[in-house]
Amino acid sequence: MQIMELRLPTPDEEPEFRRMLAAIPADNPAFLHFHRPGMTMAEYLDVLQKQAAGSDPAPGREVPSTFLFAFVDGRIVGRVSIRHSLDYPLGSLMGHIGYAVLPEFRGRGHATELLRLAILHARQHLGIARVLVTCDPDNHASIRVIEKNGGVFVDEVDNHANGVRKRRYLIDAPAYD
Repeated sequence: MQIMELRLPTPDEEPEFRRMLAAIPADNPAFLHFHRPGMTMAEYLDVLQKQAAGSDPAPGREVPSTFLFAFVDGRIVGRVSIRHSLDYPLGSLMGHIGYAVLPEFRGRGHATELLRLAILHARQHLGIARVLVTCDPDNHASIRVIEKNGGVFVDEVDNHANGVRKRRYLIDAPAYD
């Protein structure tokens, strides 16, 4: 497998960022958190940096979060969002880490590596020793990814406000890799 890197795109990678925008599946409009149509890459990166610093939280997201892109051979293959702490009720339902892989890159092990790197980032940069990761009960691919990364099933919870059900897993983050 090629080496994956989690990071923000640089200004010279804007064409790849635009390609990724065009490849976002219609069934996942939340693939890019905080992005609005017409936003430049520089504006978007500024929003992401403010979210990570907690200096300008989006409504309903008062907890800082780090949003990074997964690069393999110069291509953006997916993204990850890491919530710095678990707020209630969103954090306990959605967990610390959310990840997604673009459709053209699925089935190649990228999601497993993406989650592994996100867990390491959470430990090394945010001091989170145990992460909560959730997925839909019928998302068997995500269940496999979480379990390959050491996820231990805790329970299944229901958000009574919208009927969303989630499987919750805990993963102990290694101190070093």
